[in-house]
Amino acid sequence: MENWSVDQVCSWLRQRNLGDLVPKFREEEVSGAALLALNDRMVQQLVKKIGHQALLMDLVNKYQQQRSGTGSLMDRCETASPTRPDVTRGATDRQMLNSSGPVEQKKYLCSPGNEEGLIDHRVLKQKKKLKSFFARYKMLQWTSSYALPDFPYDVKCILAEKKCPDHSMRIRIIEFLQADMTKYLGGSLYPSSQQYNVVVNALLQAYPFLDEDGNGFLLWKRALKDRFKYVRRPIEDDEQVLRNKCKFGHRRGQTRRSSFAENKPDDVQVEVRLLVLNGVLCLGSAMDAHIQWLQQEYRKTQRNWNEVDHRMNATAEIRRKMISDKAPLKAILKLFPFLRCPYQLFREFQLLTHMDVYKKTVEILESYSENILSLYVVRNNPVNTMLQENLTRHTEEDILKYMKMTAACLLLPDVFGDDSSLFAAVNEEVKAVTPVLEVKNPFDVNSCEFVLYIEREEVAQLADCTMALAALLAAFHVFDIPCPRRIHRTLSFLESLVLEARSPAALPSQVTRGLEAPGSASS
Repeated sequence: MENWSVDQVCSWLRQRNLGDLVPKFREEEVSGAALLALNDRMVQQLVKKIGHQALLMDLVNKYQQQRSGTGSLMDRCETASPTRPDVTRGATDRQMLNSSGPVEQKKYLCSPGNEEGLIDHRVLKQKKKLKSFFARYKMLQWTSSYALPDFPYDVKCILAEKKCPDHSMRIRIIEFLQADMTKYLGGSLYPSSQQYNVVVNALLQAYPFLDEDGNGFLLWKRALKDRFKYVRRPIEDDEQVLRNKCKFGHRRGQTRRSSFAENKPDDVQVEVRLLVLNGVLCLGSAMDAHIQWLQQEYRKTQRNWNEVDHRMNATAEIRRKMISDKAPLKAILKLFPFLRCPYQLFREFQLLTHMDVYKKTVEILESYSENILSLYVVRNNPVNTMLQENLTRHTEEDILKYMKMTAACLLLPDVFGDDSSLFAAVNEEVKAVTPVLEVKNPFDVNSCEFVLYIEREEVAQLADCTMALAALLAAFHVFDIPCPRRIHRTLSFLESLVLEARSPAALPSQVTRGLEAPGSASS
């Protein structure tokens, strides 16, 4: 095929019932070599109908697999020595297997004439080698042909202006990259590290300004990996997901279903009726339809976020009524599971306070991290010791900045003399019932985990320390949870900065002087 002319390619298309493609292929002068070099993006531009795209790629892939498989088998048969009867018989066996159909193969392999009565182990070994070869070939083909997806219009406008996107826009970019990778991977939700690297490199090469202001390669890669984790999390019945959860020790090899994932629409209706009987709220048919839709949409891997925002706004009054009347947290999360998503948690906080909690948290950690780490009171803290040990292992500026911000976040309660166990459990089990963070391997950029717990129940998995701190602050406001006295000064200080209070919380004078931001100190 690689030696075909354009006319031969057109003739081949007609034989495969793809005659509609001939004019376009002639116009673009697609020869046999060009046909074999087509990738998914080229096919989408060349062929308009999805059915024709799938059929064309399937035919080309089958030809390439057949050519690669036949070539490797013939090479091995030619190198076999004629003086070795066992090798000759192995080649003969393979020829008989290749030339016969599946029924004849089964009869031959199990026939008494075959000396061992079983399939020749050399054939099995050969098949394994071919399988690994095709897997490596597919990987190389994937990485060499990857191109960024066609982003929506609003994302294109932001990228065209060379502006660093805000938090919500970054989430949209990551969502489109994750959906595009899933398509390239044939529906698989487990990309390799090399594939993550290829996608992030393509993004930063196309838009170099995204590598500034702390949005470096590792941060984008970690956000993309967390997105795949988030998509995999509600999927329990998929065989690949179950196998990988056991393989990588998810919950000690045991799979679990989240409480909200187990609930069926009927269970939701029962819960709504119970709340109505208790006088918590009164739902109409429209509100009930909104809640039903939110429940069903949350179980999907690809969600309509615009519609989610609309329906969450439509049900805000009912949700706030439930929270103000102290409805059980499990009931609230059962009816409105999207509150487990950091994006919706931040939107709910903005609805109440008109402040972007994530943006403010980033500013706080960037402004105060160096001052916090220089305080004497945290010099001998175990978190600071862990930080100093890990700083010597890295030289990248983005990683060092991220690690210092993480340490500053975890050291805040010790700065104010509060109980750190009510703020974050670092490599420990969560014991507090109020909102608290569970942090695993905080300074390992590849395996760090941040999880928000409320009433000892996992609510949300978070990407980094800034998102974790923002989610912790938002949880107290969104779910109207009183602040514990033993963590009051830390949270008051953070809230005064987030809410831009004119009279900040009263703090010890030595702490206030130590926490002066660079801008305020100079003024």
